[in-house]
Amino acid sequence: MKYYFKQSVFPFIYIIFMAFIAIGIQTINGLLWLKICLAVLNLGLYGVVVCSVAFKEGQESVKVQMANDLERREIIRTGEDRPLKLREEYKPYKGFLFGFFACVPLILLLLAHTIIHFAGGTYVGLGAIAALIYNMFFIFFNFGTGAEGEAAVVPWYLYYGALVAIPVLMLMTGISYILGAKKIMRQQEMIREKQRQIYGE
Repeated sequence: MKYYFKQSVFPFIYIIFMAFIAIGIQTINGLLWLKICLAVLNLGLYGVVVCSVAFKEGQESVKVQMANDLERREIIRTGEDRPLKLREEYKPYKGFLFGFFACVPLILLLLAHTIIHFAGGTYVGLGAIAALIYNMFFIFFNFGTGAEGEAAVVPWYLYYGALVAIPVLMLMTGISYILGAKKIMRQQEMIREKQRQIYGE
């Protein structure tokens, strides 16, 4: 768990940074088409940065796995107990979990928001905080409500639109992580193929 939270720190911090840009977009008077275009570009910029980081992490994880495999062979050969970096080792699902853990604050805030609502409360502050933090995603649900700059008049149920961040982030980090890993795997396969051509089986 600690490993996944550590890997999700950068995506989460960058979410907050991009939320401020989304707030700036919402302050534009009129010109809905312009705000939508800017919101898409904002999300695209976030995707480029986060996907690049996840891609690199996928590459590093395969390198760790290769190093661990060498250590395992030595353990089998010598019987010596050698340390292995198991947490950093490549597993296809890990990249998706990086994105999921970056959304844990969103899930907790909206869970509390739901409990308050169904308990009969009218306080929507926690939902508003969730929408503010994940505003880069929520902004698309807030367009056209007439409440772009006034969270207090947003319907309580509209805050759940921010949940779209979960599948989007998971796909961004997960697919990029796998692609990064596959690139190193292909490079290693090419090296092995050249070795077979030179030295034979």
